[in-house]
Amino acid sequence: MDMKAEVKLLVQQVVEAYVKDQLQKESKTQAAILLGYPSVNPTEVINTILPLLDSYDLTFLITKEWLTSFPELNEKHCLILEETSSQELKKIVECTSILVIPVASYQLLAKLALTMDDEVPVWLAIQFQLQGKPIVIASNHIEPNVYQQIKAPFTVQERIQDYIRQIRADQVKWEPLSKLPVVVDHQLIIFREKQPLILGKHIEIAHQEGLRKLDIPQKSRITPMAKDLAKELTVELINKDSLKGGEL
Repeated sequence: MDMKAEVKLLVQQVVEAYVKDQLQKESKTQAAILLGYPSVNPTEVINTILPLLDSYDLTFLITKEWLTSFPELNEKHCLILEETSSQELKKIVECTSILVIPVASYQLLAKLALTMDDEVPVWLAIQFQLQGKPIVIASNHIEPNVYQQIKAPFTVQERIQDYIRQIRADQVKWEPLSKLPVVVDHQLIIFREKQPLILGKHIEIAHQEGLRKLDIPQKSRITPMAKDLAKELTVELINKDSLKGGEL
């Protein structure tokens, strides 16, 4: 094979590889990884979440501390929390289907249970909740271990468990880090099969907010009253694929 043919073949291979990569990326579900708190074992955290890149189009929402410790993350789609505006973060919420928090803190646990959004990571999680999108949090180093259960006051332990029960009641998955990849897959399956119920009150609120069109998730169930009210108030109901982004 002459040089010209070899170059042509090489270019063709590069183009085919690029197109394949782009198609795979477009077909992947978008997920957000929030690294907003320090970890006692950061390498374990990174080694657990990086394999998710094989299945998902990940956006890393990280602190400067994490980026300093793992500069290779800079090659991924990263947004530094300290430098990203609330508008940019809100756009991430709209475009991604699930929020994964591999490292939690007592601060996150308590504030999320109480819906206190006075810090960026908690605000971000609450935005996902308000969109009806799944959240998965690793429970490592938060739930008291056996020695802490022996020594710590019962009231402290009970308060922690109350917060955990609350976020679970709010449909946040609270699982060990080792189970995180499997839980993410499972939560997205549930999310795909979710059938939100559109009620008359939703149409009324949309009308009060001046909306002429209301984006609703595909597979939504619409009550007869909601259909009639939408027609009466001229609010158009538009199906939208929530897995590809968009508000719920």
